[in-house]
Amino acid sequence: MIKKYETDLWIVGIVKQSITEFIKKPSKKEIIWIYPEKSYQFIADPFGIWKNNQLYLFFEFLDYRYKKGRIDCIVFDKNFKKISKYNVLKNNSHLSYPFIIKDNNEIFMIPESSKSGKTFIYKSLDFPSKWKKIKEIIPNTAMIDASIIKYKNKWWVFYSLSGKNDRALKEMYIAYSESLLGEWKMHNKNPVSNNIELSRPGGRPFILDNLIHLPVQDSKNTYGGQVNILKVLKLTPNNFEAIKIKTIKPYFHKKFSDGLHTVSECENVTLIDCKKQDFSKSRRWIDWQRRIGRFIPLIHKIKL
Repeated sequence: MIKKYETDLWIVGIVKQSITEFIKKPSKKEIIWIYPEKSYQFIADPFGIWKNNQLYLFFEFLDYRYKKGRIDCIVFDKNFKKISKYNVLKNNSHLSYPFIIKDNNEIFMIPESSKSGKTFIYKSLDFPSKWKKIKEIIPNTAMIDASIIKYKNKWWVFYSLSGKNDRALKEMYIAYSESLLGEWKMHNKNPVSNNIELSRPGGRPFILDNLIHLPVQDSKNTYGGQVNILKVLKLTPNNFEAIKIKTIKPYFHKKFSDGLHTVSECENVTLIDCKKQDFSKSRRWIDWQRRIGRFIPLIHKIKL
């Protein structure tokens, strides 16, 4: 029996709206779409930063022929014309969700590497292409989609954890610290949320009306189906209270309309990703290419 394949294919969009404008009334117009170069590749999890009047857009790149994510960056000028592209970070573990944050005029990145069992903070040495691993956020903790913000003189990180029964989609955890590179302590009410619509982070937290607003993934109907925006009403080491104020549905692109799981604030623009589900049997041959590729080094060794 031939396996029926369902392949998630993602693209990234730069929306010419600030997060405030986007949350109020998301626009389908004036979106710059970035596509992968080949079939059965995707780009997702966009995060950005403006530097010297240029937009540095970081994202996960994945090719199903290898099925291991890496972090890439595309640089745009102020008119959103592409200037250059970099492969920023790759290693033996799958990488995704390259959360970019600035502190004390230095730029840091926290990519998801949950399959390695650890989560590291990287510091930029030669932006945007060279990074140095600095420290684990929480030792031996495979944080999923860690999203950080400084609020009322404390640093807060929202994240999920892997586990059975879709735990990564259903539970939200929080930790806090006096400094980005300091010791992180666990929230006393973890997990603070247990709801597949309101838990897994889905983009950069932002401040609106002096309160944290947190994009979260809603995977009730499909993985990364849409994004809900939470307004955090109470946040202390002992308390967490939030309400849903907005649902962002994946209606921005005609073909890629099966999901949306990242909404990231980036000054005057908002970064999103959109999904198309592909059911073609071609994916079968892509998987065969990957499996054959794994055996080629072994065959060479045997011949030697």
